[in-house]
Amino acid sequence: MLVGITGGMGVGKSALAQMLTEFGALRVDADEVAREVATIPAVIENLQTAFGRDLLGPDGRLNRRELGRRALRSTEASQRLEAIMRPPISAAIERRLAQAVEEASGGVVVFDAPLIYEWGNEGNFDRIVVVDAEEGRCVSRVQQRSGLPVCEIRQRMARQMDPEKKKARADFVIDNNKGLDALAVQAETLWAELVRAAQERGNHDQ
Repeated sequence: MLVGITGGMGVGKSALAQMLTEFGALRVDADEVAREVATIPAVIENLQTAFGRDLLGPDGRLNRRELGRRALRSTEASQRLEAIMRPPISAAIERRLAQAVEEASGGVVVFDAPLIYEWGNEGNFDRIVVVDAEEGRCVSRVQQRSGLPVCEIRQRMARQMDPEKKKARADFVIDNNKGLDALAVQAETLWAELVRAAQERGNHDQ
C-alpha cells in the first residue's frame, strides 16, 4: 500500500509521516531525496551554470537557501530550477519507493512530499492524504524552523497549488490546527484505515 502525504509548507506533513512510521509504516521523504540529489557533482555543475558559481559555500556544499531565493526571482528561474532538479529527483524517488514497497511486503509505505499534485504524480499512489492548516499558522511554523522572512515564505507558498483544490482531490484530509496531541489522534485513526485497506488489497490479490 503506497500512500502519498502532501500539503503546503508548514502544514505538518513530516510530523504526520513520522507518527505513521512509529505505527509501522516505511517512509520515503522527498526533501531528504532532494538534498541527496543536490550533492551529485553533475547536478551541482548544472545549478552553478544556471544560477551562479558562488552557490557553493566555503565547505563545498550547495547553499540551498540562496538557490531557492534566486529561483524565486522569476517564473523563468523557477522553471529552470525544476528542469535541472526534477529528472534526477524523480528517478531517485522512483527507486526509493520501489525499494520501500518491496521491503514493506504488503504493508504501508508513506511518501512525504509537497508537490505530488503539482507534479501530476497522484496516480502513482493507492491513497493520498492531504494535511491542512491555517496559513498564518503555517507561516509561523516555517519561520520558526527556517528563519526565512515572512515575505519569502509567502512567496514560496504562492507557487504551490491552492490547498482547497488539494483537499477536494484527497482520500483523507488531516486538520493540523490544534497541536501534536490532536494530530496524533487523527494519525491513529488514519493508520487503522490504511492497515484495513492494505489488508483488503492483500486478500483481493490472493
